[in-house]
Amino acid sequence: MAGKRIEWLDIAKALSIILVVLGHAGHAYLDVYLGWFRIPLFFFLSGILFKPVWIKDFFSWAWAKVRRLMLPYFMYGILIFVVFNLHNLDMIFGHIATLFYGGRVLQGPYGVFWFITVLLLTQILLGLLSPLRKRVQIFIILALFTAGHIPVLASFDFFWNMDVVLVAVFYYSLGYFGRNFIVKYNNSLPLAAGSAMIAIFFIVLNANGFMDHYLNLKMTRLNNVFMDIIIPLTFFMPVIYLSTLLTHYRIKSILEVVGRYSIVIMYLHLPVNIFFRTVLDYDVTTFEFTFFGVAIPVMIGALMSRSRITKKLLLGQNTGIPKTAG
Repeated sequence: MAGKRIEWLDIAKALSIILVVLGHAGHAYLDVYLGWFRIPLFFFLSGILFKPVWIKDFFSWAWAKVRRLMLPYFMYGILIFVVFNLHNLDMIFGHIATLFYGGRVLQGPYGVFWFITVLLLTQILLGLLSPLRKRVQIFIILALFTAGHIPVLASFDFFWNMDVVLVAVFYYSLGYFGRNFIVKYNNSLPLAAGSAMIAIFFIVLNANGFMDHYLNLKMTRLNNVFMDIIIPLTFFMPVIYLSTLLTHYRIKSILEVVGRYSIVIMYLHLPVNIFFRTVLDYDVTTFEFTFFGVAIPVMIGALMSRSRITKKLLLGQNTGIPKTAG
């Protein structure tokens, strides 16, 4: 599966990152309801291409993951700082120290950087678990997911948001363990429609005050173990079905490009819109926030893909790791 790009997976990543940008646009209701599944979906899709790691290969594999994800992490972090602090560059070393710590202490244009470190630690954790029997892996992952819901965790700013890994590894492993099921039923309308109806039912319950569900992985604001499993899952198959359906239409070529540069969009959609609002003094609408936050990073990503240096430093390529997160 990892030998070539998968059309519906690229499209699903595109839809996922568009929903992430849309959720950050400032609309209160969208932020709540998209928050139920947008980041869990991103982990889920990334886990589909995960491959078990042999113990003898673990350290070289893990180091390749670190280089691929953390080199762009620091490059984007430094470049964004320079753009917004041209007249205050003497603070750059303090900023680099903050980037090293990462997690919840990163705010403003760096507000989504936590995702990268959590993705890296999640991949490494599943890599450590992969030589174990599947039953043992599932038991450990469920135990970690339960432990991740301990309320006191939200009161600490953990290094690299490592507390979120306890929860993220569950969604990531769902993609890994369930990929055969996903490939078999990714075009199942009854499954997608039934799942969508359940998701809509939860939205109606929440909107009418019968439940108060909120999911924010970065801030470790979680409800309970059961609902944080069921609710995100109800959204996954509808998105996957829609992604598979869109492979038959011309728009797929645009969405595939968006999916290919999803990490660039993740890094740059906030800085782009903060630039509009603060430097250009232009108050973007929800639609403009989403459009600028997707289109401009895609164009920047396409330009960066033309140079070996920027491909390595900013796109994390040329490291022997497939372009799609695995």
